[in-house]
Amino acid sequence: MPQFRVRTQDVDEETGRAVVRGTEARHMCRALRVQPGQRVEVFDGAGGRWSGVVERAGAEVWVAELSCLPGNESALGLELLVALPKGERWEWVLEKGTELGVARFLPVYTGRTVPRLRAERQAAKVERWSRIVAAAAKQCERGRVPVVEPPVDLAEALETLGPPRPGEVRIVWAERRGQAPWPPSQPVRVLLASGPEGGWTPEELGGLMAAGFVAMGLGPRILRADTAAVVGAALAQARWGDLVGGTLGW
Repeated sequence: MPQFRVRTQDVDEETGRAVVRGTEARHMCRALRVQPGQRVEVFDGAGGRWSGVVERAGAEVWVAELSCLPGNESALGLELLVALPKGERWEWVLEKGTELGVARFLPVYTGRTVPRLRAERQAAKVERWSRIVAAAAKQCERGRVPVVEPPVDLAEALETLGPPRPGEVRIVWAERRGQAPWPPSQPVRVLLASGPEGGWTPEELGGLMAAGFVAMGLGPRILRADTAAVVGAALAQARWGDLVGGTLGW
């Protein structure tokens, strides 16, 4: 069933109505040709999801008879700190990470990071990335749109993060690390760090471990940077989150 983005302030649960506005309303009417009486789903990007019936379709789309849909957000607060890959590869990480339930993306510059955004381009790029995760959240029927932070140097990101909080696990994927044991506790928040093509420098890896990250490997083969970020997210969700592995008691 189609799912459409609505602003939180445009949902009135007392009357059971929501109003879809702007480009989303135009897409509904012009591209998808929704009609009164058609059932649709709406979400506000902050965790709320509803099913309803189109009451009026035009410059604004009115949806009535709202009923809450079950939440489908992972209970695991999963965040990715990723050495910024080249264009399309980073956008692929954003899309697939959103599908896997990532709550926040933290792109960083490292010694081996190839792209470095000029200051005048950064705001436009972050806006584009935000649109990508919003579209991915819409497609995979999430209720919440992930946060995409502006890229900063790794050292600045680690300083901002500070020490691990209670209930938080930090893992840095590092080449040639073999199969280390997973941290035994059930965390509420997991922060995964994935490096650039060519891997972390020794100094960067040391800085990450000093910031509370545990170094682990992703198998005997060398994965591309974008592959490692997505595989790592899937493994964490399977271990501690809502992918099938968690229900199998890995």
